[in-house]
Amino acid sequence: MLKRGAAIAAMMLTMTGFTSLGHGQAEPLVASKPTAAVQKSDAAEERLYRVEVDGKYGLINSKGEPVVAPIYDGVWYDNKPGNPYVITNLAEKKQTYYSLAGVKLFECPLNACGLMYDGRTLFSTKIQGANGKSELRYGFKDSQGQTAIQPIYVNAYNFSEGLARVNLGKASGFIDTKGQLVIPYQFSYTSDFAEGMSAVKLASNGKFGYINTAGKLVVTPRFTHATPFSDGVAAVYENGKYGYIDKTGTYILKPQFSMAQPFSEGLAFVERNGVTFYINKKGQKVIQNIRAGGTFSGGLAPASTGQKYGFINTSGKFVIKEQLEWAASFAGELAEVYINVPNSRDYIPGYMNRSGTIVWPPQQ
Repeated sequence: MLKRGAAIAAMMLTMTGFTSLGHGQAEPLVASKPTAAVQKSDAAEERLYRVEVDGKYGLINSKGEPVVAPIYDGVWYDNKPGNPYVITNLAEKKQTYYSLAGVKLFECPLNACGLMYDGRTLFSTKIQGANGKSELRYGFKDSQGQTAIQPIYVNAYNFSEGLARVNLGKASGFIDTKGQLVIPYQFSYTSDFAEGMSAVKLASNGKFGYINTAGKLVVTPRFTHATPFSDGVAAVYENGKYGYIDKTGTYILKPQFSMAQPFSEGLAFVERNGVTFYINKKGQKVIQNIRAGGTFSGGLAPASTGQKYGFINTSGKFVIKEQLEWAASFAGELAEVYINVPNSRDYIPGYMNRSGTIVWPPQQ
């Protein structure tokens, strides 16, 4: 994440329209029936982007062309190619799931279901507990809206790399997409799998370590905090500082940073002794004089030397000049940016392509 004030964080929440669905889920947004669909033979590889026009929502493709017209109370897509998108109808209190070809898949009560990952959608329902009181439980639906995994879990999270973390009681374990428990309930904390690793915490010592997808503890719990693996390494927190480890738990860079972003394309944005810069995996300063920076995607990363944001290449050269109020890392061909309104101190959200052209909102 780029370093930014509370005002930006609040605006991001407004833009995404997310509220808590409970247990790590984001609430999809809004309406009735899509007016368009991705008309491509390789639609499964298309990446979509959510837009807002006058309080209504839709989706565009990487060229800025409407895929779902921005006429709905809300619409959401997880920005991963191939996954369904969701349109919700506030009046009818339901959510409708569509494939990228515009085929209706199924409906779900409003706010009762999340987005789909690995062919499974987390849903919640109320059951009557042993004490006769109503209790909330979580399960998973398949791509046709059928219950694939019964709602028996006190806590449940999205699937990632074919596994989902769940709780029946206080301890957390992992199930596969068939609902089989493949990693027993034994952890006081778990994270989603990333690059075949999950950060976990054992109640016995309260420290973080890592397991692999077989449930084997491959990095001994000894860290105060641990983050997901990215680019083959993970940032961990120990003795008041961040460092980076490999998948054996060996430090490639010992704790020395007050802030440490994930590595991406061989580089990471860090802070040490009040100074921020990009390093390589040897710990060498590669890009300096950057006040705020993000992760690299396709050779570009959002960055700022002062008040405005642009995009740098892996050599640290600004290939898209600093002209934006804020910028996120590229997701596919587009990056979410905040654009200044001419002759005003206001700014609006939009999308920029890799050549630095604003593709949304449409330019006059």
